[in-house]
Amino acid sequence: MVHALEEIHRLLKPNGFLIDIHPVAEHSSVEIHQNGKIDLVSQLEVSQWCVDFQEADNALTEIVQHGMFTVEEKGMFDTLTYYDSPKEMGAAFKESIHKYVREAEPIDEEVSQVETLAVQAEEILQTASNEAKLALREKDHISRLKPM
Repeated sequence: MVHALEEIHRLLKPNGFLIDIHPVAEHSSVEIHQNGKIDLVSQLEVSQWCVDFQEADNALTEIVQHGMFTVEEKGMFDTLTYYDSPKEMGAAFKESIHKYVREAEPIDEEVSQVETLAVQAEEILQTASNEAKLALREKDHISRLKPM
């Protein structure tokens, strides 16, 4: 990641800047939204994603420490991804796990967790109103970095 950021630094036009957006290195929440209320289904815990997001934080810290960029502004925000059904959510999570898994990493635990989450969401949605929405809440970092 540091190499990619160094390359971005090299390619930026004068007076250009880098906007970095990436998830926070923590687990995401699966929620049901209905009638102005949010019910927590569970946490989605994919440890490899947290490792990758922490590596992104570390890479940004390293390029700032090396004097390549300064952080002009930074903040955090939530991203909500809505799903039409627990089945759709489960399929999307499994696809993401398989897409980002590294060679020789075990994924059975994460896939099993996704299946459990889908069942839990289905059970809650059975007693929910027709307007209930299933959502994944992720916290994200956003930074504006100026090259030095």
